[in-house]
Amino acid sequence: MKIRNYLLLFAVVCMTACGQKQDEPSNVTLNLNPVTLELTVGDIATIDTKGTATNIEWKSSNEDVATVYFGVVTAKAIGKAEITATSGDVSATANVFVTGTDGASLRINPPLVSLRPGDTYDFKYGNTYDLDLTWSSSDTKVASINQNGHLTAVGAGNAIITLATNIESVTARVAVAHSWGEYKLVWSDEFDGTALDENTWSYNIGGNGWGNNEKQYYTSRPENIRVQNGCLEIEALKEQYENNNYTSARIMSKNKKTFTYGKMVARIKFPGGKGTWPAFWMMGNSGGWPNCGEIDIIEHIGSQDTRASFALHTVMRNGTRGNNWAKTHFFDYPLSADFHTYSIEWAQEEKDGRDVIRFYVDDVQYAEVWEEQIDNNDYWPFNKPFFLIFNLAIGGNMGGQVDDSIFEQKRIMYVDWVRVWQRQEQ
Repeated sequence: MKIRNYLLLFAVVCMTACGQKQDEPSNVTLNLNPVTLELTVGDIATIDTKGTATNIEWKSSNEDVATVYFGVVTAKAIGKAEITATSGDVSATANVFVTGTDGASLRINPPLVSLRPGDTYDFKYGNTYDLDLTWSSSDTKVASINQNGHLTAVGAGNAIITLATNIESVTARVAVAHSWGEYKLVWSDEFDGTALDENTWSYNIGGNGWGNNEKQYYTSRPENIRVQNGCLEIEALKEQYENNNYTSARIMSKNKKTFTYGKMVARIKFPGGKGTWPAFWMMGNSGGWPNCGEIDIIEHIGSQDTRASFALHTVMRNGTRGNNWAKTHFFDYPLSADFHTYSIEWAQEEKDGRDVIRFYVDDVQYAEVWEEQIDNNDYWPFNKPFFLIFNLAIGGNMGGQVDDSIFEQKRIMYVDWVRVWQRQEQ
């Protein structure tokens, strides 16, 4: 009797132990990384496993879209697939979204539409996989679009139209034209008094080279800058001053008088002479150079008296990188012989939604720059307030070697007046 009981107990223990060996241990874990993959057709990516699971089996819910082999996923076609890893009764999943190369399954045409307020337009588009589409506008105050791709131009400006499916999107730009009135004079300084208007102008003072290896020290002394005889006079002198061999002056309207778009014009007579480098220019009122932007309306080089130089500087294109936009024109007469007007026309979104800056001497256009990339301030910061600057540098990167004999005669930059015209939207 005792023997039989022992045999029964041994059989139960064996059955229990055998049953536990066939079951997966209760502490098995399995996780995937990453759990979401965004791939382009042809891409290969690996999904890693984390945890204690072994003997893992892999499966794709849609092998036409993505295959998987020991965690290595290959994107085959546009669409979505779910990748499942299984070990015993433990499993984990990851989602794979596959898109085509640019515009592979989705197309919109044309990439740019130029309209006037009130105009309508129907985009042409292609949808290879006949997926559900969504249309949207980045700025409904400029252009609105319904879910059939029917667009309405609402107001002047630029808007990005996006056509999207759940796996891909394409864009087009809409430029809605402005309707401008006539240019009107909005501000001027005629320099008719006997002192500089310090409600408009501030002095730059110092002699640190100003980033251009200039040789002068800028002061606010009447010896270097004054208003008399209906002109602003900036005079450069050869003298020892604060460890510099020359003095001069530079004024700016920063934080006092700023402008965005318009015509900026000054009537100036340059001093001439080898080593002089006078300029009439503008900088963005906020941020440091070159991020703020710079517009060189006119730079004159005394050693090349017939030359007028025009330039723009941005964070991506500037003098320190050696790729700033610049243009010169040589006249058949010396610019220092008389007064001339130097100006820009800085126009907002004039053509296909792009800004333009044109450069003039005596009302004749000599250069023009169009905005390259819409609303990207790295490339085009010229859509915000800028201030005015007048200065007379000596030497430096553009002024070059200084001939001290030029100071046997006075070297004065005369500014008769500076004026700004702007126009309002109708």
